[in-house]
Parts: sequence; structure tokens; C-alpha cells
Amino acid sequence: MSPTDLAGAVVAALASGAASGAGTAAFTRLADLVRTRLGRSDEGRGALGLWDAEPGSDQAVQAVRARLTVELEGDPALAEQLRAALQAGPPPVPAHPPTITQRVHIGGNAHHATINVGPLHLKKTTGAVVTLAVIGVVLALLVVLGLRSVVQLLGDGEGERKVAALSELTTVTSVLPGRNSLPAEFKSQGEPVTKTGEQECRPECEGLLFTAETTMERERPQKTAVFYVAAFDSAPRAAKEFEKIRSDLAESSEKALLSFPPMGDTSTAYQSYPGENGFNEDDESIVEAEAGVLVGTVIVFVRYTTAAGDLEPSLTTLGRMMADRAQQAQNGNTPSATALL
Repeated sequence: MSPTDLAGAVVAALASGAASGAGTAAFTRLADLVRTRLGRSDEGRGALGLWDAEPGSDQAVQAVRARLTVELEGDPALAEQLRAALQAGPPPVPAHPPTITQRVHIGGNAHHATINVGPLHLKKTTGAVVTLAVIGVVLALLVVLGLRSVVQLLGDGEGERKVAALSELTTVTSVLPGRNSLPAEFKSQGEPVTKTGEQECRPECEGLLFTAETTMERERPQKTAVFYVAAFDSAPRAAKEFEKIRSDLAESSEKALLSFPPMGDTSTAYQSYPGENGFNEDDESIVEAEAGVLVGTVIVFVRYTTAAGDLEPSLTTLGRMMADRAQQAQNGNTPSATALL
């Protein structure tokens, strides 16, 4: 089972449990695993907030499934724990459900007997007994095969972090966020700008395959996010270029190093010095900062311009979204990570 499929199965189980008032140990274990993991990130907490507000709604399901997929792609141990919780049993059904009771009764003496299966009445003959025995065996086989299918389905595939060159321009472009990746207030400012390595790279920049860039903007309050992706033919060459970029930023007289949480293989963030950016239309002081993350063979950057009080945690959220999307692409999946600002 792929990370996407496993996340879907988990969320479906949680939605079913939410509707029925879950209370079993297996369901509680499943919910605790999901909440503990998603609670580690801003995006995860945002998805959980939607779930708590509207348990099982389409928007909440989509948000939790997307974030859980990202977590599963980089953590085989979490995938194993969730599969084990799923196999332990489904959430309980609602109290006092409709029931159908079938009674099997064999009456009479050994030579003149009847066999009652619900409304069906059979004479106790050798043929009837053999028929019921065959039916019992078939039902047993169906149960076993059904359970085996479920176990095999849950056991297919492992979530893992892969390192792979993104050799197709369409794949590199897919790492960029689309209109559904950010809140609806953010609008795309034109089509993504893409270049080949030969068009973009300096002579000393080895191994660059493609770059892609796009800008998303919110009018009021004014916020602008520029997203950049650079795909290399190997992880060592990507790491070498990332260090060049980090060194250039560190030596810049116009940038100040920001505290930034670890992401991907390594990450960094810088802010323009105060006084460089002015004010927005609401007379709020605005700042510009950029965060970069190295993820395997891919470098992603976010340049974010916003009111000073909004810089964090938004910059971290945007950086993590881009890092997750870069990892999803290298895992062979369609990037689906989003940012809840």
C-alpha cells in the first residue's frame, strides 16, 4: 500500500469512528498516532484544527490525508504503526444497530429430523448435511481469503524517503505550489517561469537540470511569495550549489541570518535589514525574507514579503511545504503538500 493509499485508509477509519462515537482501544491508538505526528508541524496542527471543527468533512479529510501522506513518505516506522492499528480492528459501529439473527436447529430423532437455517427448513438427509458442510467450508475460506487480502493490502509498500534526480521539466514544475496549495486569497501572478540548466546556470554550476519559479500574491493585506525550484542530476551537486548560495547570503551586507527550524537535508533563512522594504497600503512595516532547503537532488527557496508581525510562522510554513513537495516528487508521487497560513 502506498503512503497515499495508507493515509486514505487511516482517514476513512477515523471518519467512520468519528461518526459512530469511537471508543475501542484500536481506534484510540490510531487517532493518537495521527494526532501525535501531525501535532509536530504547523500544517499538521492546522489540519487537525479543521478536523476538530468539522470531523469527517470533505475539507478536513483532504487536509489530514494530504499532511499524513507527507509524514508517511518519510517514515516507514509510522507506516508500520498505522498498519498495525488498522489491522487491530475497525472502529465500533453505532450503538444498537439493526441485527439479523439466524438460528440453526437440528430437531427430531436420528432418522427423522429437520434442519432449520433461519426461515429455511430442510430434512435431515445425507445430502443436506453434506451441502451445509460444503457451505461452511466455503464461508470459512471466504473469511480467510478476505482477511488475507486485507493484510496484503495493508502490507504493500513502505513509506520511505527517496533521493532521485527529477529529469523531467514537468516534474520539476509540479514542485511549485498551485492555486490549491495556498489559501484562496493568494493569486498566481502569471505562468511559472522555467529554464533548462544551460539557460540558468553559471559556468561553475554543475549538474543543474532545470529551474522553475512562480509568484503568488495576496492583495490586502499585501503578501507576496516567490517560489523557486532547482533540480540537479545528483545529490552531491545539489549540496555543493546549496552551500554556494548559503555562503553568498552570509556574505551579503543586505541580509541578516534568521533562526529557522531544520528541514530536508539542511536549511537556512535570511531577512533583509530593516528599512529596506518600507510600508504596505495599511501603513504596516513590511519585511522580506527568504528560506532555502536542500532536499536530496533539489533546492527550493521561498522569498516572502509581508507585514513584520506575519513573517513567522508563515515563512516556516511555506518553507516546509516546499520541502515536502520536493520530497514527494523524488518519491515518485505527485506533490500535494499545502500551506495553511
